[in-house]
Amino acid sequence: MAKDIFRTPLAAVRWAHLITPRHQLDKAKPLAWTCDLLLPSNDQQAQSFLLAMEDQFIALHGSRKRRAEKGFPWKADRERPSEITVLRFKVPQFLRRDGSLSEGPRIVDAKKQPWGGAAIGNGSKLIAAFDIYDWDGENGCGMTFQPRAIQVVDYIPYEQLDPTEGFAEVEGYSPGPAEAVASQASSPAPNHAPRKPTPTWSAASDSNDQEVPF
Repeated sequence: MAKDIFRTPLAAVRWAHLITPRHQLDKAKPLAWTCDLLLPSNDQQAQSFLLAMEDQFIALHGSRKRRAEKGFPWKADRERPSEITVLRFKVPQFLRRDGSLSEGPRIVDAKKQPWGGAAIGNGSKLIAAFDIYDWDGENGCGMTFQPRAIQVVDYIPYEQLDPTEGFAEVEGYSPGPAEAVASQASSPAPNHAPRKPTPTWSAASDSNDQEVPF
C-alpha cells in the first residue's frame, strides 16, 4: 500500500544533502539524503503545517503512546529558538534485491524541470514532498519525514571558500620553470620490476533476498 504524500510550505533550507547521500553520525548506519527546513514562528502557514503533523502523529500512534524525546522530527532552532523551528528530513540509502542502490529524492526547479545536479546552498527556498515513517523504540515512539521529491523555487549556489584566498603575493621562494624541469629530470626512474598477480575474489552469494540497509 502506497504511503500518503505530504508537502511542506515554501521555506529556506539548511545543510541540504539531497544530490548525494552523506554519512550519518553513526557510521554503522547507511548513507542518507538529509536536509533541514527553517519554518518561521510568525508564519501562519508554517504553524498550521506543524499542527497538522501533530495530528498525523496521533493518527499513526494513537493519543496514549509515549512519544520519544526525538519523536517529532522538528525542534526549536538553537540560535533563534523563538523565531525558527527546524524541520528535519532523512531517507536512508538501501541495497535492493538485484544489487542496485536506491535513489534519492527527485529534484525539480520552479518550472518542474529536472534538476541539473548542482549542490543546493543554505538559504535556498524549496518545497519538500515527503512520506512518514512511523517507528517504535524502547524510549517511546516517533516519526521520520522521508523526502521523496524537492522543488527548488529560489536557488542559492553552494560555495566552498578557498582557504588561500586571504593570502597576498609576497617576495620569497617560488620555483621557476627551469627549476621545475630540473627537479623532474633528477627524480629517480620508476621501478618497472614485474608485479605479482593480484588474486581475483568472487563475492559469495547471499541467500537473503530481502532489501537490507547498505
